[in-house]
Amino acid sequence: MIRNIVFVVACLSFLAGCELLKSGGAPVAKAAPPPTPVRVMPVQLQDMPLEIQTIGNAEASATVTLKSRVAGQIRRVHLRDGQDVNVGDLLFEIDPQPFEERVRQSEANLAQTRAVVRQASANLVRDQAHARQARAQAERYSALKTAGVVSSDQFEQLRATAESAEASLVADQATIESAQAAIRAEEARLADAKLQLSYTRIVAPIAGRAGAVAIKAGNLIKENDLPLVTLLQVTPVYVSFAVPEQHLNAVRQFQTARQLVVEAFPNGSATSTTGTLDFIDNLVDASTGTIRMRATFANAGRQLWPGQFARITLKLTTEQNALVVPTSAVQSSQEGRYVWVVKPDSTAAMRPVKVKRTQGAWAVLGGGIEPGEKVVTEGQLRMRPGVKVEMLKPAPIAAAEAR
Repeated sequence: MIRNIVFVVACLSFLAGCELLKSGGAPVAKAAPPPTPVRVMPVQLQDMPLEIQTIGNAEASATVTLKSRVAGQIRRVHLRDGQDVNVGDLLFEIDPQPFEERVRQSEANLAQTRAVVRQASANLVRDQAHARQARAQAERYSALKTAGVVSSDQFEQLRATAESAEASLVADQATIESAQAAIRAEEARLADAKLQLSYTRIVAPIAGRAGAVAIKAGNLIKENDLPLVTLLQVTPVYVSFAVPEQHLNAVRQFQTARQLVVEAFPNGSATSTTGTLDFIDNLVDASTGTIRMRATFANAGRQLWPGQFARITLKLTTEQNALVVPTSAVQSSQEGRYVWVVKPDSTAAMRPVKVKRTQGAWAVLGGGIEPGEKVVTEGQLRMRPGVKVEMLKPAPIAAAEAR
């Protein structure tokens, strides 16, 4: 065993001696490592929007569930499932015959009561003439009684006749007032009968889109029974979304200065539609730490549909000449955020930076670096201070990623 070990050591010594002879007796120098390939991008100054991105839910700006206000038989349906309607469009007809009969009966009762008033008025005129005559005759007999021409019994009889005529006037006036009150009651009943008749024609109270029609012609319905159809107003449309409570003061501050613009990207679409913020709730949800807000969209092309989710961008302001780098250039350590900078001699250096915020694929810095310096965006894992680097062509940042 010892012999084998000695033989191996001798062979190794011989090979090493051969290498020294090949190099002229001097040891071979170790080759320098090749430069580390990285992608870089210069630090830029550009206008950066200050935005809040979240998820929202579209909802109709008005919702009306139609029910019948009278009982009867559906005679005709003028509506299809999913049809667009305008204000005042006729949707359903209920058999009007029973209600028309009530109107005619109320009109007849009203005419009869008005005839009673006319008759009472005529009686009043007749009794007024009779009362005047009775008063005049009683006054004449009063003078004759004083002169002793007529007896007291005759005078008392004439005076009683005059008083009876006055009482008849009071009765006639009461009859007229009662008949006039009856007229007002009949007019009210007639108006109610006409109103009930108008309820047999169910029209659209808003412009919007109908859902499924729940009842067909020929069916009997009750007053305030099952819904007939639901109408949703989708132009304009609302989009509700929740914003973290730490952004509330900023939103209120910028909303005071001007109307805030909201962009919605429905159903993951890359095409947006624009609206305006019009509502901030009065209460922060303590369970989620968010506050509900709402934007109104004209929705002329109906890109947004009630119940649909959409990606929301609430634009607050634009920061002028912001110091920005790609977010891929920013690294984190226990000491904080930093970037790798390529110096003019193509060596790498670590630079601590302060990140104010991120906006899509960009990080807005608050200092620690100067515009024009090159930061490493790919290849940071092989970076060491002072290492030589080879700068590759930077990868483009898509416009969608930059948002």
